[in-house]
Amino acid sequence: MIEWLGDTLMAVVTGGATGILGSAVQSYSNYKNKQLEAEQENRRLEHDAKMVQLESQAQINISQQEAAAQAEQSAFVMQTASYGHDARSYMPDTGAPAWIIAALGVVDVLRGLIRPGLTAYFAVAVSFILFEANGLLSDIDGITATERLATTTNIWATLLYVATTIFFWWFGQRPPKRN
Repeated sequence: MIEWLGDTLMAVVTGGATGILGSAVQSYSNYKNKQLEAEQENRRLEHDAKMVQLESQAQINISQQEAAAQAEQSAFVMQTASYGHDARSYMPDTGAPAWIIAALGVVDVLRGLIRPGLTAYFAVAVSFILFEANGLLSDIDGITATERLATTTNIWATLLYVATTIFFWWFGQRPPKRN
């Protein structure tokens, strides 16, 4: 009987200890699960915050690009309107006196000849300056052939730079042709 009492007592004690241990392990496991869930929730919230920040930055970039495109479009519209005000012809469409039509025709012709006339004049002027500078350079005594060549090269390079700059700027700023 004592043996039975000892077995029973041992069963109760070990069962209680096992229950307490199981409860402790379960509590610890629940605590760790809550901790992991909290960490996961924090990571999810951080991720969501980063995503919102990225979306906000993307929206800002899109807005900036749209604003820049709108500004560029507005500038283009204003430039086109400016070209529209600079009419190609001053000839009146209505029945004006003959002398007014003739005078405005002369204005149209002169206006059409300005760009090619100035271009030809500039080409002649640059050539004249170049040949005069070379002539003056050959008349100077005491300059060695190396110095003369270096100076001539500098004159040519400077005049070519100025000529190409003016040419491309001049023709780059031409208004678009209208139909």
